[in-house]
Amino acid sequence: MPVLRKSVYAVSLSLLIACGGGGSDSGGSGSGSGDNGGGGSIGGEPVQPTVLSQNQRYDLLYRATFGPRPDSYQQLAEQGYEAWLEQQFSLPTSSHYARVNEYPLLGDAETYNQSDRAAVWWDLVINAPDQLRQRVAFALSEVFVISRYGANLGSRPLEMMHYYDMLANHAFGNYRDLIEDVTRHAAMGDYLSMMANQKADPSKNRYPDENYAREVMQLFSIGLYHLNMDGTEQRDNQGQLIPTYTQDDIENLARVFTGWHVAEKAKPWWGSKEGNWFLPMVAYAEQHDDGQKVVMGEVFPAGQTAEQDMAQAMDMLLDHANTAPFISKHLIQRLVTSNPSPAYVERVSSVFADNGAGVRGDLKAVVKAVLLDEEALTGATKAPVKMKEPLIAMANFLRAMEAKSADPSGRFHNSNGTFWAYGQAPLSSPSVFNFFSPDYAPNGEINQAGEVAPEFEILNWNNFILTNNQFWSATGRTNYDNEENPKRIVINAAPLEAIANDHAALIAEIDRRLLSQRMSDPLKAIIEEALGDLRDTQQALKVRHALYIVLTSQEFHIEEIAQ
Repeated sequence: MPVLRKSVYAVSLSLLIACGGGGSDSGGSGSGSGDNGGGGSIGGEPVQPTVLSQNQRYDLLYRATFGPRPDSYQQLAEQGYEAWLEQQFSLPTSSHYARVNEYPLLGDAETYNQSDRAAVWWDLVINAPDQLRQRVAFALSEVFVISRYGANLGSRPLEMMHYYDMLANHAFGNYRDLIEDVTRHAAMGDYLSMMANQKADPSKNRYPDENYAREVMQLFSIGLYHLNMDGTEQRDNQGQLIPTYTQDDIENLARVFTGWHVAEKAKPWWGSKEGNWFLPMVAYAEQHDDGQKVVMGEVFPAGQTAEQDMAQAMDMLLDHANTAPFISKHLIQRLVTSNPSPAYVERVSSVFADNGAGVRGDLKAVVKAVLLDEEALTGATKAPVKMKEPLIAMANFLRAMEAKSADPSGRFHNSNGTFWAYGQAPLSSPSVFNFFSPDYAPNGEINQAGEVAPEFEILNWNNFILTNNQFWSATGRTNYDNEENPKRIVINAAPLEAIANDHAALIAEIDRRLLSQRMSDPLKAIIEEALGDLRDTQQALKVRHALYIVLTSQEFHIEEIAQ
């Protein structure tokens, strides 16, 4: 990494102390000008805008994809946002599992490994046409968490890819189907120990495992405390939070989830997990507790089969009053803003509760409501502010620079530090609680304002330096046609190098690709100063320095609409 001017470091280091508010240097407005954008509501019913402004199109692309390509802006403008969204909703799922099986095995490898799984994730993040589906799948993977660091999953990358594909397949489906497929997937069964869960045998001091029963309520559906439809917490007459469930509820729901094991079981003994992990887990009646259970006041009658108990539990979680605001707020936080107003949450929760056709849990309608809400488009109630996750920031850059694999076969390789450089990696969180809590608030202005900034929980000095190093390396991998190392992801810097000596044009193009034409004047001045120190024969270095300054700036990492 070169020794850049101190002013460059001042911009990049500001990430660690950024308050996340709407600053004076955001370089543009959320509503744009000249178009009839916006949105709103009539009688509580969402009303979609007729036309999106330029800034709104930029925002939609960053939220609904892993970042726009250079031609994405114009395509969206010409196609119209409604047609673009419907096209995205209709595209078939790009499968991680199918894609990795197109990769040639390397050396004497007999199967694919976790590095191959990470490589395929980058491959589809950069290249998959169903960008909205893949982006929502990534958001869902941070709610319905499994991790290669838990149970036996480290040695099962293919099964993990299959799980990720399952999330993608359900991204625009119904929450009821999603939660059951999550519950019955062997990877989840292994990770949260529902697989091989048995009915109680007090004589052997054996009782059902409570792990999944607890997490499916706390993290995947209803949360810890009763919520209003707007996501705010309810309180009792003494001002105390009202728990959604008790220890008895956990124990009884654990009994509901007994008797499930891997399909096509290969060994007769119950403890063996050998079988077909690519099929949903199946019920083994002799291991299921068929006695009466009571969960959160709902009676599960005695004599029900494991399948009947499962179906009733899934319906119970779908219908619980908390599920709509709990899931809706999570999706808003992952796609649009860390601190949605209660009104925003309530509008989306209402769509979850009823998509307009009497259907509860329609995730396609929910995603559309999240992206097109008036607060998302104009900041009408509260200006959206969100720090990009490190992986998404890198994906934004790679897509903006038309990145591809240097391997002539098209095979991507995991050579960009996925598992150690960003503080996160796909399906690799340290626990079921994800890389960060949705309620995390760093000390300082954010905490004092009573707001949250979840992604800041993984931003420490070590991750900050490692991520910036990855950005510096990525800006130097520019040789499309003569890359000596086929394991690299390379960018197309040629169009920028062609205009490198026209500093204003270079800055404008980088602004268009990476900052939605909202670059502040102070940041432009920093780039201009750095470019002025380089000779006209150093076009590649000019491009690299200009890109790196932007990539390490607060303006690139903090997404915001200024009110």
